[in-house]
Amino acid sequence: MSSLHPIEKNVKASSFEEAFFHSNETYIHPTAVIGDHVTLGKGVKIGPFCTVVGNTSIGDNTRLHAHVTIGLPGQVVGVLQSLGTIIIGSNCEIREFVTVHGARTDEGSTRIGNNCYIMHNAHVAHDVIIGNNVVVNPDVNFGGHTVVEDRAVIMTGSATHQFTHIGTLTALAPFSGIRQDLPPFCIFSGKPGAFFGLNVVGLRRNGVPRESINALKHVTNLFYLEKLPLQKITDTSIAEPSWGSDQYVQQFLTFVHNSTRGVSRRCGKESEAELL
Repeated sequence: MSSLHPIEKNVKASSFEEAFFHSNETYIHPTAVIGDHVTLGKGVKIGPFCTVVGNTSIGDNTRLHAHVTIGLPGQVVGVLQSLGTIIIGSNCEIREFVTVHGARTDEGSTRIGNNCYIMHNAHVAHDVIIGNNVVVNPDVNFGGHTVVEDRAVIMTGSATHQFTHIGTLTALAPFSGIRQDLPPFCIFSGKPGAFFGLNVVGLRRNGVPRESINALKHVTNLFYLEKLPLQKITDTSIAEPSWGSDQYVQQFLTFVHNSTRGVSRRCGKESEAELL
């Protein structure tokens, strides 16, 4: 670059910026490596020094910023090539140095939904499933087979154990670590993650009615503060339909009932306002 005329440098920079940030056309930077089995949707942007290999598909208008790596073999002893499929949805922003790995087996799949924002240095391990509208902050590490439901927020430096499940609209505070499942609609913090209240801000932003928020406060108080057995809470919800029949309460109870790793009943002290 040092031998280029200054005007030529500007032209090249302007060309990249126009193509990556302002054009509606699919764009692949000349330094990127794209494998033979990669499928790109309309308007996809592949930035400088990206590597996309394996049986990978990327949806419309998703952008891979510089140095993103997608489709390399999962970090499993004995896995030497990209296996399964990697599916990334539409309108995602995948920032610098993110890694998304292939599956553990030929039948497996690593998936990221639509409208996700994955910030720099995040790691999406083999067979991870991330839903729609999920925000992943910098330096997050997802263990293999983690499931993250729609509209969850995973904050800076957090990590998940393999096979953990994070519910919709749940927020995991910075530098937390989890080894059990996190039910929907809540805030968790710490190592291991403890309950710190409802994600009230997220619930309101997503149009959850006040009556439903109050019903969720009631059921989470029974579960985390009073620590009633799940069956007792379920029976009480049936006996008191004024809150127990609420769709969000039922979603919370169903998640806990179906948890395969178990749900931690640790409870923290700070309010959600102090965490966010």
